[in-house]
Amino acid sequence: MNKYLYLLIIIIISCHKPYEPVSVNLNVNQVPHLKNWGVQARELITIWSPRIARILDVEGYPHNIDLTLQKSDEGIAHADSNAITVSSHWIEKYPEDIGLIVHEAVHVVQLYPEFEPGWVTEGIADYIRWHLYEMKPLEWFPVGEDEKGYEAAYRISGGFFLWITKFKNSDFIKILNTAMKKGEYDETVFFNSTGGELDPLWQEYMQYRKANL
Repeated sequence: MNKYLYLLIIIIISCHKPYEPVSVNLNVNQVPHLKNWGVQARELITIWSPRIARILDVEGYPHNIDLTLQKSDEGIAHADSNAITVSSHWIEKYPEDIGLIVHEAVHVVQLYPEFEPGWVTEGIADYIRWHLYEMKPLEWFPVGEDEKGYEAAYRISGGFFLWITKFKNSDFIKILNTAMKKGEYDETVFFNSTGGELDPLWQEYMQYRKANL
């Protein structure tokens, strides 16, 4: 074998990071009757966490995740560092809403130094949950208020991000996530990645949605 080719192979092998599977610790002690739902959720986290990391262009994220189904009559779900908690009453009322786990798994991968602006954090999570996991088209996403409606977060912001990704910059979500991850987010990220400022972009998006009802 050519010595230079051999050296190249050695370099590639030495730089390659071994695959590290995601491990999910499921706790259903408070609600054992919901174990089957928890097992489905555990599988979703295992499969989707690496996918989310690739979508957001993230290398380091928690690979040991705690999933707790909590007996509760309020709330839906939340993520804190490497832990996801889901309220039992929501599962019991809406057992088909398994996709909420993908939204929370996004937060585990995000691990931003600051949650704010919350509309960006939640908008990215809903973009991934509803468009990439649930496969909802742009027309499905609700439209917000004319002025600064993007600040409504969740599906409204997620739809806005989907439009930017489709029509302005296909790497926008990665760029936006990187800015949040580094604690360097400000509105110039929109201009730098699309050539348009935030508020005019929102107005253009609103015009597009109204013209395509």
